[in-house]
Amino acid sequence: MITPGRGVALMLLGSLAMAGSASIIFNLGAEPMTVAAFRCLLAVPMLLPLVLWELRRVDRGQALPKSTLIGAAVAGVAIGVDYSFYNTSIGLIGPGLATVLINIQIVILPLIAWALEGTRPMKQLAVIVPLMVLGVAFAAGAFDDAALNWFGIVAGLIAGVAYASYLAIIRRTSPPTIRPAPFTVVTIVCLTAGLTAGGAAVVSGRFELPGAGVDWLWLVALAFVGQVVVYLCFNIAMTGLNEVLASTLMLTGPIFAILLGVLLFSDIPTAWQLAGCAMIIAGAWWAAAAQRRNHQAGGE
Repeated sequence: MITPGRGVALMLLGSLAMAGSASIIFNLGAEPMTVAAFRCLLAVPMLLPLVLWELRRVDRGQALPKSTLIGAAVAGVAIGVDYSFYNTSIGLIGPGLATVLINIQIVILPLIAWALEGTRPMKQLAVIVPLMVLGVAFAAGAFDDAALNWFGIVAGLIAGVAYASYLAIIRRTSPPTIRPAPFTVVTIVCLTAGLTAGGAAVVSGRFELPGAGVDWLWLVALAFVGQVVVYLCFNIAMTGLNEVLASTLMLTGPIFAILLGVLLFSDIPTAWQLAGCAMIIAGAWWAAAAQRRNHQAGGE
């Protein structure tokens, strides 16, 4: 069992790695769907040693029932959509704002539960949703003099909805066991996500095989940092942290992304955009904490 201190350190490292992956995508400047495909497919062989180690430790019948395997495959399709639009958003509005917009998933998840299961969303969403929508408007530059790139904003929001769909599927198909197989599930997700993004790129005529060796190096780095490091840090850290602290620490990713955008690319947000980012992060933070409190109250 990992200590809480090390758990916090790993969560922060994972959030930094997630922000770093956005910076790598921004630096690549390649076709978004192609990058999304290779980001996932190149991670599969990197994850295989963890999968082999994991499969020797778990009861495969309990940890990987048919519903979990199918759920992982379908969730991978959602992640393929998420990454494709997320990468597009990064190229249009920068890694910082794109990463902030992903947090719209915090309010989408309760709405999915309401639509599928009739579970009424928490009352706080009546305030949180308008707060985050206003934050999106600020972050988009709606109150600046510069021209708005609404396609980049919409792409970021679609990515957030797709990511929420991924989480909803994974949560509803996870096995009822204390010894699951998270790395096996992640590997299946990466495989189907890569095939989804790659297939969409081919069908739309946007598939571009990288030619330069340096581009392949960046893609390998993206797969390692954005998939292997992120999931390794998060999966290990959450064994030593409660859900409230873990979900809260995940929200440091957008902050790291904005800082890296400033330091690496001189992508300096305006005061309005910073205010919008703060509102989105505050809304996501509030929603995460409220969901945990409601869950704990319902379990008592």
